[in-house]
Amino acid sequence: MTSKMPTSVELNTSLLKILTQNPSGLTVREIDQAVIQDLGISSELAKQIRSGNRTEIQYRLAWCRTKAKKQGLVERMSPNTWKLK
Repeated sequence: MTSKMPTSVELNTSLLKILTQNPSGLTVREIDQAVIQDLGISSELAKQIRSGNRTEIQYRLAWCRTKAKKQGLVERMSPNTWKLK
């Protein structure tokens, strides 16, 4: 398990890998859990709060999804579900 915050490149790579393995799409929660597992992020790091009740990992993955959407790599199927384009 890693106790170091993954880079945006590592998060992006894992996000795209997870969505490739699940072509029908995943919820944000499922994506977050799969990326945490894929990158071996420690539970302490995964629970680190950024603000309110949102974790730092959730915040960073939200930006990864937004950037991937702008690049035309992913699409939002519903307010809480994403898949590869």
